Amino acid sequence: MQSLSTNLSSERVKHFRKDNGWSQELLAKASGLSLRTIQRAEKDGNSSAETQLALAAAFNISPKELFPVSSTLDVNWKRKNIMQSFLALLVVTGVVTMLAILAGGISQFIDVQSLLFVLLFMYAATVIAFGSTGLLKSFKGLSYLFASDISPTPATEFLSVIFKRQIYFIYGAALIGLLIGSIAIHTNVDEAIIFHRAYAVNLVVLLYAAIIAEGLLRPLAAKLEHRELANKFD
Repeated sequence: MQSLSTNLSSERVKHFRKDNGWSQELLAKASGLSLRTIQRAEKDGNSSAETQLALAAAFNISPKELFPVSSTLDVNWKRKNIMQSFLALLVVTGVVTMLAILAGGISQFIDVQSLLFVLLFMYAATVIAFGSTGLLKSFKGLSYLFASDISPTPATEFLSVIFKRQIYFIYGAALIGLLIGSIAIHTNVDEAIIFHRAYAVNLVVLLYAAIIAEGLLRPLAAKLEHRELANKFD
């Protein structure tokens, strides 16, 4: 088990206390701690492991939620891992390209408007959900696909959550694109041959969403999570 830090986030202690509608005196009674201990924790975060556990129990949260949130990721960059990830991406790209060629040619799978739509929708939804800071973190986080030994921190958890939500966002964009395209096709296309060709183009938006979500975002989210999971089972 990892040892607890001696310094809590005083702001987070205050936040959870006020969120429960408690005064410092009520928090002291709920946690079984002295008023002086509560005041000290809210002033500079200085506390013992027992105090941290008592506060977490009173707030019904995990002790780690009382600590300052790290804004940086502890990452090691090794040439071996960078090359492995790069080769893996080449393999995925090559397989998808080969399937496209076998299916009749790459040109019929190229639709710049569909690609821009799913990307812009995903990143716009990211801004709505996480703000511009979350958007910038998601851009920077793409580089961690080539990183190794990513230490688990609140920053990795936050970035993993962003990537997981972006998977939902991009599939949501694909669904909207499919529905709009289907309505347009059924409304304006009469001839069977044109109808089928139009539907084929309509499905490209879903293809782009699947490639980005399953080939990039989900592996990144899993990579950010697996270190923390591994530590729990060590």
